[in-house]
Amino acid sequence: TPVLFLSARGEDEDRLLGLGLGADDYVVKPFLPRELSLRLMAILKRVYSSPMTDDHYVFRLEEQTIDLDSAVVHKNHKELPLTAKEHAILVKLYENRNRIVTNDALCLAVWGDDSYGYENTLMVHIRRLREKVEPNPSKPIYLLTAKGLGYKLLVKEIR
Repeated sequence: TPVLFLSARGEDEDRLLGLGLGADDYVVKPFLPRELSLRLMAILKRVYSSPMTDDHYVFRLEEQTIDLDSAVVHKNHKELPLTAKEHAILVKLYENRNRIVTNDALCLAVWGDDSYGYENTLMVHIRRLREKVEPNPSKPIYLLTAKGLGYKLLVKEIR
C-alpha cells in the first residue's frame, strides 16, 4: 500500500522519520496541487504497474504450459490461443502471481481509463481463461477468486 506524508513539519528529522517509517514520499505544506498530483501519479504507477522484470514468459500449471510471448496455452496436446483481453488479464495476473489483483486493477490493465462498469465482462473473461488453464474450470486451483477483492493466479512451478 502506497504511503504519502503530507505535513506542515518540514524539518530534516521529520522528513527522515517519515521516510524511515516507510513512506513513499513526504510533501511539506505549502505545496502546488499539480506537484502533489504528479507525485501521487508517480507513486501509483510505480506500485501498481509492475512490468515483467524477469525472463519467465513461459510457465507451467501442472500439465498446462502458458506461453505469454505467443499468447497460447498448451493443454492436453492442444494449442489454445488467448484472445487479446485474456492475454492482458493473464499478463497482469502473472506479473502479480500469488498475490491478489483487484478487479479495478485488472479492468484498468485491460480496458484502460474507461474501465468503469467492466466487472461483469471481466468475470466472463476469467471464466473463459479458466476453461483454458484449469483442469476443472468449475473448481479452480490456479486462477482463484478473492471474493469482493479480485483474482489471484497461483504459480508454483516456473519454467
